[in-house]
Amino acid sequence: MTFDSLTFAVFLAIVFPAYVLLRSWNGRKNLLLAASCVFYGSWNPFFLILLAFTTVFDWWAAQRIHAATSDTTRRRWFWASIIASLSLLGYFKYAQFFANTAIEWLALVGVTYKPIDLGIVLPLGISFYTFESISYIVDVYKKRITPTKNLRDYGLFMTFFPHLVAGPIMRFGDFNAQTTTPRTVTADAVATGAFMLVGGLFLKIVGADQVFAPVSDIVFAPDYKAGFVAAWAGAFSFSMQVYCDFAGYSLAALGIAKMFGFHLPPNFEAPFASVGIAELWTRWHISLSNWLRDYVFNPLGHYRKGRLRGYLNVMITFTACGFWHGAAWHFVVWGAMHGAFLVGERILKDSIGDWKLWDAKPVRWLLALLTFALFSWAVVYFRAPTIALAWDRTLAMFGFAAKDAATLAWNGEVWVFVVALVVGLAVQAWLKPRKGWDWLPALAWPWRVALLSLMSLAIILSPGKTNAFIYFQF
Repeated sequence: MTFDSLTFAVFLAIVFPAYVLLRSWNGRKNLLLAASCVFYGSWNPFFLILLAFTTVFDWWAAQRIHAATSDTTRRRWFWASIIASLSLLGYFKYAQFFANTAIEWLALVGVTYKPIDLGIVLPLGISFYTFESISYIVDVYKKRITPTKNLRDYGLFMTFFPHLVAGPIMRFGDFNAQTTTPRTVTADAVATGAFMLVGGLFLKIVGADQVFAPVSDIVFAPDYKAGFVAAWAGAFSFSMQVYCDFAGYSLAALGIAKMFGFHLPPNFEAPFASVGIAELWTRWHISLSNWLRDYVFNPLGHYRKGRLRGYLNVMITFTACGFWHGAAWHFVVWGAMHGAFLVGERILKDSIGDWKLWDAKPVRWLLALLTFALFSWAVVYFRAPTIALAWDRTLAMFGFAAKDAATLAWNGEVWVFVVALVVGLAVQAWLKPRKGWDWLPALAWPWRVALLSLMSLAIILSPGKTNAFIYFQF
């Protein structure tokens, strides 16, 4: 059941009216918990059992941490919860990767084994809800929050269906503050939420799947010999594709939550208008960036122990970020590249950061384009299925393509991609100074209706089948 499916439309058409008609706040929360379990269980009932185990165990562990009278007991329950969460994530997401890696390394010294197929199916959204459970346990252990004694409320935090599968990554304190008092469903919130839902589906179905995916699929095909132009076109197209795909999902999630009276944190705020990679990571997958900062980078020591140690902490954090995204070496390389970009940017700013020329608008525009180019170079290692293919595309991007390298045929699909790329970057620049959806209330109702109608029509008329949301694989 995905946001862009007919099944979800039926699901929402049943759950939302029932939620509105209920007058009891406890009844509404019970309904949301039950609906969220149905939503997640529709993928695979076993996934729901696994999520239920994680939820109940972490809720119980948090109670024990809070009630403990000795630091030793607190630490034991803390590590029991952390190890349990990471063990489940490690087994389901990384066991096959480590098994295959061991076989490859043994082969280097002449030891040959038949590849192991563990037959593991990755539970949907396990990377996201594991991070949420870890943040809850850490915050309880650090005494930043008081654990809830209500299992239903903690269960709703873990399972709330708009953000369950692909985020945004929530903090219990932020979500629980909304569940302690009844949510109000207003006509304005429902209208805005519906607009955001349609906007998110438009980004996904039209932008990601119909405009940008065709070009990236061509360029990143293993047998395609990309030239300079084709390689950069493929990189730019996938940058926009993954943005439209994931930002579209996040926007839809925020819209659905808003319809029910809940506020989820924004996950994207015009990232491709960023001046520098550091700024980009404050605008791209914001909930993950904040999580990595608070639960990895800061505990490692930030820059408090000197520049060199700070640079190392950056590299560790973003290499881990890459590995979180996928159990493959090319994801690790992608994360390490972003770490290297951030370190290089920090060194440059420390050296010539007070150069007044940086403030000139034309220079900032050029720096924004350079930032997008660096992001697109790195994203090659995110998109390509192997490091070898990613390296081949990197060589082409820097003018070292094979003599028989192919170029793109300038057909209708490619021209649509070029126009959409220019328009997309221009829209990002327009959105940058506008916080979230603050611009929408200023838009006159006739324009809102017209925009909503155009997006809806484009979704309905979109040809072909849509792809799965990219971040569902993580």
